[in-house]
Amino acid sequence: MEINTRDFGKVSVEDNSVYTFPHGIYGFEEDTEFALFVQTPDGLPFLYLQSTKNDVPCFLVFEPEEFVDGYSPSLTAEDLAVLEAKETDNLVCLVIATVPSDVSALSLNLKSPVVLNPATKKAGQFILRDSDYPIKYYPFQAEESGGKDGA
Repeated sequence: MEINTRDFGKVSVEDNSVYTFPHGIYGFEEDTEFALFVQTPDGLPFLYLQSTKNDVPCFLVFEPEEFVDGYSPSLTAEDLAVLEAKETDNLVCLVIATVPSDVSALSLNLKSPVVLNPATKKAGQFILRDSDYPIKYYPFQAEESGGKDGA
């Protein structure tokens, strides 16, 4: 399938990379279908979550384990129901990045991960209720500041 993107023009994605978000993503609730794809600007592979219906939104996402050892979000029974899952074993967790003009100030939202169920193609963004994970985690500033913003 081909989708239009603001930053990359038309992109071909596999049908199995498309997920339905019954409740959308926070701030973009009207967009309920997203494709996950890899793009390599400047030769570096990055993972993107792009609306299949609109050029925007498109999110840069990462596997949190690349930056945070032991990242283990706890999902509620309600969250699992959205994903049509009984357990978390085969779910894929991603975190949305915010990239300012100074890339060293990139932050990851560890408090509200995007969770995908590859078996059902359902997905959602969930606010972790009983968690100390920050909304803004600064992986490239971790050594200097503990990597966390109290937000």
